[in-house]
Amino acid sequence: MKKNKSMTALLGLALLTQLTLSAWAQKNPKDQFDFPPLNPLKIPPVKQVTLKNGIRLFLIEDNRFPTIDMAGVLAGGSAFEPADKAGLASLTGTVLRTGGTRNMTGDELDRELESMAASIETGFGDTSGSIAVSMLKENADRVLSLLADILEKPVFSQDKLDLAKIEARTAISRRNDDIGQIADREFSKVIFGPASPYARQAEYATIDAVGRADLVAFYRRFVHPDNLWLAVWGDFETGRMAKKIEASLGGWRRSGVRIPPPPPVDYEFKKTVNYIEKTDASQSNIIIGHIGGLLNNPDHPAIAIMNQILSWDRLFKIIRTNEGLAYDAHAEYNAGFRVPGLFRAVIQTKSGSTFRGIQLILQEIQRITRDPVSDEEIQRAKDLYMNSHVFQFDSRAKIINRMLILAFSGYPLDFSEQLFKKIESVTKADILNAAQKYLKPGLAQILVVGKKDDFDRPLSELGPVSVLDISIPVPKAESHPEATRESLDKGREIFSRAVAAMGDPEKIRGIKNAFTRATLVQGGAAMEAEMTLVYPDKFRISINTPGGKIDMIVNGRKGIIKTPQGAMPLPETEKQSLVDEILRDPIYIWQNFEKYEVQSLGSRKAGDKETIDLLVSGPVDPFHVYLDPRSLLIVGAAYQSVTPQGPEMVEIAMSDYREVEGILTAFRSESSANQKTVAEQTVRGIAFNTEVSDDLFKIE
Repeated sequence: MKKNKSMTALLGLALLTQLTLSAWAQKNPKDQFDFPPLNPLKIPPVKQVTLKNGIRLFLIEDNRFPTIDMAGVLAGGSAFEPADKAGLASLTGTVLRTGGTRNMTGDELDRELESMAASIETGFGDTSGSIAVSMLKENADRVLSLLADILEKPVFSQDKLDLAKIEARTAISRRNDDIGQIADREFSKVIFGPASPYARQAEYATIDAVGRADLVAFYRRFVHPDNLWLAVWGDFETGRMAKKIEASLGGWRRSGVRIPPPPPVDYEFKKTVNYIEKTDASQSNIIIGHIGGLLNNPDHPAIAIMNQILSWDRLFKIIRTNEGLAYDAHAEYNAGFRVPGLFRAVIQTKSGSTFRGIQLILQEIQRITRDPVSDEEIQRAKDLYMNSHVFQFDSRAKIINRMLILAFSGYPLDFSEQLFKKIESVTKADILNAAQKYLKPGLAQILVVGKKDDFDRPLSELGPVSVLDISIPVPKAESHPEATRESLDKGREIFSRAVAAMGDPEKIRGIKNAFTRATLVQGGAAMEAEMTLVYPDKFRISINTPGGKIDMIVNGRKGIIKTPQGAMPLPETEKQSLVDEILRDPIYIWQNFEKYEVQSLGSRKAGDKETIDLLVSGPVDPFHVYLDPRSLLIVGAAYQSVTPQGPEMVEIAMSDYREVEGILTAFRSESSANQKTVAEQTVRGIAFNTEVSDDLFKIE
């Protein structure tokens, strides 16, 4: 299901415009713009109707195509959810639609909508919920009936909630993969504060804490007809469509519940320097700024033109075109409808020009607050602003959605027309006044994501540096009995005997590398794989998948994945998983025995076998090793691992021991997660202490 995006995003510059301007700049940045006059903004006639149960309708006839579309907005969202259940609003918005109704399952809804080429989608963002409906004119009655069923009689089935939670956990596990997304997310935390409802994020623990009853309670709090603004446009006669909606949704009872306004933002202007370490980054993502404002600010037209000049004529031209330090450099003074936006100056530059880039940003913000802009700059900024914002009104759907949001936010429906007229009258004096009043270069907050060892100058020259932790908290899998000297001594003694059962302990201690060929079976597909492990911190696995060969490489703190589509940094989840595999390897443990504690927990049944249970901890989170009581060979292991679907309890069953160069090694293993088999491995060959080229682990 689509998630409702923040309403404030509607005032951002169109991406197409930015790309067009960038291309133009590369051709000839000194040319003059010569825009033809804009066509007048045409707002379609709107019929406003309020149903008896409180639904506010906006109806717009458009008979060009035999289709009908609907967009709805509800007050409510993640800003209203408990902090310890962050993610509740998003889960509710998803499962409201996927979870089915008292009359149809979610899968049955999918099939019927698909048969009609129709869609119904629901979601919740930070301060609002959304409904999106698309249908052919001929199916209007049935689709409206299904929409009423979803809104009035949802059942929030547990299986669909479980699926939505898996998707949420997957998103959490991937959130540190992209450096730009890290910078955007963490800058919001810097400005609003990590505990703010506008900056906090879902974690594994908060998603796990959400149950079906929470979804039902959230739904009952916010999904009511008297909390719904609904726009409808397409091929219909207005009076008849109003009656159809009344017939389908009119029986939905008014709640009388008043939704409070979004939580207030309490911001203190202050200078800070914040840093996030990304050792695999070759460039720095830099954001400098502070709180923004609201659209209904009388100074907003002057702020908008001031920002346009700062973004294009100053940052882009100076940092990108003149200095050549960045492919992208721009400013955003975002203004929200009901919640303040953020002022951000953003660049991505090579690591060696990080400090210089920060200096230039601060210099240009300071300059626009000190010196009047030129006549040429102000005219170009107005032209750019007006032409770029045309893209917000280039379709009937965009115009109507904007009108809906204006009505929902308490703004007049002609707000955009009024804004355009005010933009035209902005003067140089207005811009200087706005810059001096709303930009605070001396109290700006700085965030840098990159590799400090490669910076041209240390960030500490700008002031005290706060190093931000972006690690993803993982809930503890289980509680363990308190270790005693007796249990630890016994555990180490048993583990030493287990190593001796494998082979000569001194020979095992001398193993420098291991090469393995194996057949992996995952998801019913068999794939050939080769694994090369060089102790203590190099690992490469090559898998021949149906889609081509994949190589995953870890070399110390760095990781890379190579696919037929190209190479990219190995996502943190996969990299840590491979590193942990080394740290749990019994050969590595024996070679670094002084770094580990081994606790004897007595006997335990693993699968259908009675085993000796050892709890091993040290450089890696605690995990269980299961030994056969007679042979003392390792027959299993269990540990919590963070998979792409989030934390899962993984169990490994090992068997078919064979002697390789005097060392007994398991040739068969089966992996299960949460008691479901996920992979099988059959070893085809193993060799120790072979010649291994460093090129195998080269990470460019």
